[in-house]
Parts: sequence; structure tokens; C-alpha cells
Amino acid sequence: MPWILIDLLLVLIALASLGLLGFRLFRQVKALSRTVTTAGETVARATDQLAVAQSSGPLAAAGPGGARPDVTGRSPSGQR
Repeated sequence: MPWILIDLLLVLIALASLGLLGFRLFRQVKALSRTVTTAGETVARATDQLAVAQSSGPLAAAGPGGARPDVTGRSPSGQR
């Protein structure tokens, strides 16, 4: 009979440990989710700022592939 109580106690300790580990893991994943969300918003803002800068910057009049005629030495028609 005492073996059954010892086994039951061991099972309860194991389940409590697993529950505690699961809860800690859940909290860590939740914190990581907040960090990833913040990073995603930062990347989205930076992407928007880059798009605005590219559309209004010195490369706005660039030809195909982003090469400007004054840098490549070629005219827009492809002749030198």
C-alpha cells in the first residue's frame, strides 16, 4: 500500500513540474510575440520611409534597373 502512495506522489510531482515548465514556456512565447510584433512594426515603418525616400530622392528619375543616365554615361535611348 505505501508503494501506491509513493507512486502517486511521484506522478503528481511530475505533473506539477510539467505544468510549471509549460506555464513558463507560455510566458516566454508571449513575451517573444510582443518583441516580434514591435520589430515588425519597426520594419514596416522603415519600409514606408524608404519607399518615400526613393520616390522623392535623387534616384526617382532612374531608368530601368535603377541606373541613372548621368551615372552610366548612356542616354535614355541606350546610345552613348
